[in-house]
Amino acid sequence: MKPVIREMVATDLDRIDELEEQIFPDPWPTVAFEEHLKDPEAGGAVSLSGDIVIGYSCYWGDRGQMHLTNMAVDPVYRRKSVANELLGHILDLARKQGCELIFLEVRVSNEIAHQFYKSAGFQTINRSAGYYNDPTEDALVMSRWIEPDRDGK
Repeated sequence: MKPVIREMVATDLDRIDELEEQIFPDPWPTVAFEEHLKDPEAGGAVSLSGDIVIGYSCYWGDRGQMHLTNMAVDPVYRRKSVANELLGHILDLARKQGCELIFLEVRVSNEIAHQFYKSAGFQTINRSAGYYNDPTEDALVMSRWIEPDRDGK
């Protein structure tokens, strides 16, 4: 059964908190997700297997740019195109909003994420010293241009 992607809602946050704790050394607090849901220029998407959130992504967009602020997939569902589907959803959303550029930060040590984003057309444009906490680590800033929607969708 192919996962379904939909916009993130408040009732998803308990499961997202579980995944954050499981996946990240310095997880986002619930309030960060709540703020994304309240902000008209931000939001999130979830990937569902049945009723269970198996992945999620968050974004913030303004002035023709979108910032992919968080993305994760349950380790059980990795290498099953969940991240590709989530990223595709965010890119489509950015395109519909008229964004021309999308960027993100990723831990320098997260080689799997670097390769994933690179394969999706992102390039490293900068290094941000001490960006992450617990443990303190630099981030690579990556970006990619978003092709315009030629069909006007």
